[in-house]
Order: sequence, then structure tokens, then C-alpha cells
Amino acid sequence: MVAGLWEDELCIISADNRSWGDSNTVVELWCRSKNGHSALVLVNGMRPYIEISPKEGGREGSQTDLQDVLNLSSVTEILPPVIKWTSRGEKPHWRVMVRDTTVVARLRDQLRAEWTVTSADIQFHKRLMYDLDLGPHISVKGKVMFCGDRAPKGATSPYKDDRDAEEAILSVGGRGLYPVDMIIEVEMDDLSSCEPFQAPMVTLSIDLETSISTNRILCAAVVVDRDGARGEHTFHGDEIEDILKPICRLVREQDPDVITGYNIDNFDLPRILERTEHLVGKGERPELFGWGRVPLNENSRRTIPNRGQNRTWSIAGRVPMDAWWQARQTLRPERESLRFVTALIWPDNEEMKKLDVDASRMDEEWAKRPMEVIRYCLRDTHLPLDILSHLQSVQEKEALASVAKTSFSTAATETTSQWIDSLVIRLADRENVAVPTTRQIRRGEQIAGGYVHEVEPGLRSWIAVLDFKSMYPSIMIANNICSTTLVEDGKSLDDDMVSPSTGTRYRSVGVRRGLVPRLLSDLMKQRDDYKNSSKQARSNGDEQSAFLNDKLQFAVKILMNSFYGVFASSFYRFTHKDIGASITEWARYNIKSIIADLGDDGYDVVYSDTDSIFVKTMDVEDSPISKPMENDPDLKNWERARNDTISFGRRLASKYSKEGAELEFETAMSAFFSHGAKKRYV
Repeated sequence: MVAGLWEDELCIISADNRSWGDSNTVVELWCRSKNGHSALVLVNGMRPYIEISPKEGGREGSQTDLQDVLNLSSVTEILPPVIKWTSRGEKPHWRVMVRDTTVVARLRDQLRAEWTVTSADIQFHKRLMYDLDLGPHISVKGKVMFCGDRAPKGATSPYKDDRDAEEAILSVGGRGLYPVDMIIEVEMDDLSSCEPFQAPMVTLSIDLETSISTNRILCAAVVVDRDGARGEHTFHGDEIEDILKPICRLVREQDPDVITGYNIDNFDLPRILERTEHLVGKGERPELFGWGRVPLNENSRRTIPNRGQNRTWSIAGRVPMDAWWQARQTLRPERESLRFVTALIWPDNEEMKKLDVDASRMDEEWAKRPMEVIRYCLRDTHLPLDILSHLQSVQEKEALASVAKTSFSTAATETTSQWIDSLVIRLADRENVAVPTTRQIRRGEQIAGGYVHEVEPGLRSWIAVLDFKSMYPSIMIANNICSTTLVEDGKSLDDDMVSPSTGTRYRSVGVRRGLVPRLLSDLMKQRDDYKNSSKQARSNGDEQSAFLNDKLQFAVKILMNSFYGVFASSFYRFTHKDIGASITEWARYNIKSIIADLGDDGYDVVYSDTDSIFVKTMDVEDSPISKPMENDPDLKNWERARNDTISFGRRLASKYSKEGAELEFETAMSAFFSHGAKKRYV
């Protein structure tokens, strides 16, 4: 390899951008290499832009109109028009190149009065990933600007010292010396996608014990997990010199991708910020809480973690992942405490339980037995790492990032609409469909929910449970439901897809295939491919490949099931108030028609709930519902009833499936009891 140049395969942990020089914008990609080191990639060569098209009652797109736009100080160039599809027909769209990202929002609002403005609210670093069709796993080839102590062998910086390296980094738009293992500068063409891999991410867990009477931090513990090896660190003494400053130095030295802890969103991070602001002035705060993956001399908005309007914290270049929140999403525990959650996961493992310290009397405990409190704190720092490992939270978020083609941070901390944006916007750009801005409207009338079949109270034996496979995605595919196929002009065609209750019309696939049905079809195929690859890898003894493909197929399932919620919302850029209603209309219609068909054929449907149908198995009424002992003569009857119910369920699923309503056998229940109320059964 040429001296000063470097090629690598990286996973994008987080991304941002900054304006620099005269009309330049650089994208920052914080990454973890396939080989274990961290890297900051500075990407130059891309310019921000928005798109405009004629607006009724506004500008028509004449040369004079365009010249008026070009005369604006924030505009550098206007590219020739491209014809794009809009909900009001095909229109010419001009790409307006903007000086830098700091003026995009103001320009968008300025032009909106007289133009239809599109592709105008997409974050610049996401725009880079969309335009280059990148996911989180990328290949890079660029110039080495800096190498730290953990930089890989063979990587060398062309600069004689850190001062020269810092000046070179500043000259290409960087902020200075970032606390990473290496810094690479590339152009857009130096980036490409690579095959997914499981990045060896570094995770740091932290726990504090604080005074109830004064809020002072009494002690803290940090555990760093690097490729399965854990390093322990404990802190106590002076809050500034012995706790906060050393922890900050440790974070920057160890350079974690993920920061975790138990309830850190609501306790540890807010408490550190509160104590930092209480103890020192603004200029000294980065030394105490400068956890951001940026130079310490950067402004505090980047250096110091901050909390958004929702619960999510932002730490530049790193991803906060609260173990409590991950447990809550996956396990839905009845109580929030760490003691309860660990007992739920590991009921018989004493090593995975909290130590016996009374946190409600922490001042007294600290005064009497400080070393025991420190041990307690350290245990509570290991446990979040154990929880994330047990739930495989990091691996699942990386897999989700891979299928949604986002950074790891977007998959882990942002909303489902951002995952879906990543796929829909790319396809819209390829198909010349205009990309509207996110809607700023109030929620309208509530959409009717799924159909729930009335159930008679009582106990029934041997029930086959049938589920609709990917119900909402299947409906969207079968009926071509999309904002790009919705008929709004009243002009109906004979082959339109018509929703069963409201009569909302969608163009057929033969006229125009919707963006969303196309994406969902591709995702379904992708999921099947991952499942087959996982099965093949496992049969070949390749457990690592099997694990990766299993996580990828599960991530596709999560992503597909997110489409309905986003497209039924009132805010998403590619939706309409009728779309969510149409989807649930078809869902109710499908399940009611199948229940009617089952009833006509003599089958007893005892219950249904949104996407499941419960059918009583025939000719097994006299079989026991509780499994008899091995030597009991009724055991054969029980086994026959079980096998008959399984076969019965599979036959029904095959017989009554239809396009957009594919059934699959889910399970056999030996007993079904209901109080008679909806969604109340055991």
C-alpha cells in the first residue's frame, strides 16, 4: 500500500457534517473497523441542495423566475430540470445547489412562498448515504491524516507530529484531533458498500452512587468491554479531580462506540451534567463531561452530551444505549428495578444479581462501609453489559442498520420513519419521484383498528391458531397501496384496486407499481434469502455466519412491520390520511371473509384478534387437555389430539390462504379459556 494511503472495511457508528471554508461542507463518519480499531472518515466533494418545481399561484419556472433564485446569496448554481412525478402530475424539478448546510433551512422557507420545495429537509450526512446508496458497512480508500496508539500496523501518518496533523485535518474541514485510533480523508468516490459484517464494537458501562442529601457523586464505576475482554475502573474522592475528570479522560482514551448503564438516560447522564454545571464554569465543563468524539476545544454542544426533546441523549460520535430501555422494549418487565430485571433473566444465577446495599439510605451506607458500596457500584456496572449481551441488543441494532441502510446510531436511537426514509427516498430518487418534506399537520380522525371476533366465555379444548403472515405488508403489496398510486383526481380505471369500505382507489400494478409495495416485496425476498443462508450456514457448521444471517432476517421483519405504523401516521412525508384507513379496511375484510368461509365449511372459529384466527379442532373432544404421565393409557389420546391439531392447522392455513392474506399455522393449544372480553384469554 502506498505510504499515507489506507484501505479498510468499516461500520458507520454515527455521522454528522460541518461547513468550512468558502462554500464547503464535510461529512464526518465515526466508524469501527472490521479489524477492531476506530476511525474518523472525513468526506469532501458533496454539495448541499434542495429542489424546486412550479407552484400553482406562484412561480412557473421561467428564465426570469430561475434567475431570481440564482441571484440569492445562498445559491451557487441551478442544474437543468428533471421531470418528476408528484401527486399533482409530472412536473419539472430544478436542483438548487446551496452554499452550505447552515443556510438550507432559511432558503427552503424563503422559496416555499412561491415554489413547491422538495428534497429540502434531509440531513446532509444522510443525503450522502442515500446518493451513494451506502449502508453502515462500507469500504473506504483514502489518505491517512492521523494515527493513534491503537492504529493498525501498516497505517502511517505522513505528518511529523500531532501539530502538523491537526493543521492538515483543519485544512480539509475537520475539527482537529479527534479522540479516535485513526483519521482518514476521502472524496465521495472513495466510498462504496461492502458485505455486512459484525463490527467488534467497544461498549462502556457506567454507574454512579450519589448522596441523597446533597446530590454529590460518592463513587462511580466504569467497565469497558473490548472484544469480550472487560476492564474495570472505580472512582471515589473529590468529585472533580478524582471522579469526573478521570472518567472523562477514560472515555476519551478507551474510545467506546456504545455507552450504556442501567437507567442512565434518566439518572446517571442527567446527574453528571447537573454536577458538572454546578461545580465548574462553562469553559471548564469539557474536562469533566467532554465525552463527545470530537476535540475538547470544540464548542460544548458537540463535546458535552445533551438530551433532545424526547428521552434520547446525543453524544457526538457515540451511541447511548440504556440497558433498562432495551430490557423494557424486549422483555416488558412488570417493574423497572435492576434487581427485578436481572432476576427475570437469570432467576437461578447468584452472580447476576445485585449486592445487598440499601440505596435508599446511601449516605449512611457510604459512611459505614464505603468499599462495599464501591463493590455494589461495580456489580451494577457489569450487569448492563450482561443484559445487552443476553438481549443481543447491539447485534440486532447493527443488523437493522444493515437492512435499513442507515448508520448504527440511526437504527439504535432514531424513529422508525428515519429507517423507512432511508429506503423510500433512495427508490424515489431512482424513479424520479419528488420527495416532499415531512408533514407538519395535526393528527386527524383515529383509524379504525383491526377486527376482533366476539368470543363466548368458557373453556374449549384443542385449538389451532392461524396467523396472517406479514399481514399489513402483504396487504400493501397485494393492493398496491402507496401515496404514488392513490387516486386523488377522481378519474377511475377498471382495474383500480378499491378498498372495501370507503372505496378509496389505487392504481393497479399494470398502470403504476407503488414505491412501497416494491420495497416490501424486495424485503420479503431479502428475508427469505437471509433465512435460507442462515439455515445453510448452520448445516455447514458455520455458526458465526448463521448468527449474522439470523439477525439480518429478524431485522428485515422488524423493518417490514414498521411500514404500517409510519404510513398510517399523520406526519410522514410519503403518506396520506386515506392510506392507513385502507390498510385496516382490507385487514378487517380479509379476516372476516376467511372466518365466514371457515364457518360455511363447518369449522368452529372460537376467536380472532387482529391478525390471528383460533379454530377448534374436529373429532378430538374426548382427548385430555393436560398431558398424562408416561404410563397413563390416555397419553396416546393426548398425543393423537396434539398431532391432529397441528395437521389440522396446517391444512387450514394452506386451504384458506389467498393473495394478500397468507395464513400460516402458529401453534396448537390444548385448552383455551376466555372471560368473554376482547383480548382476554389464556
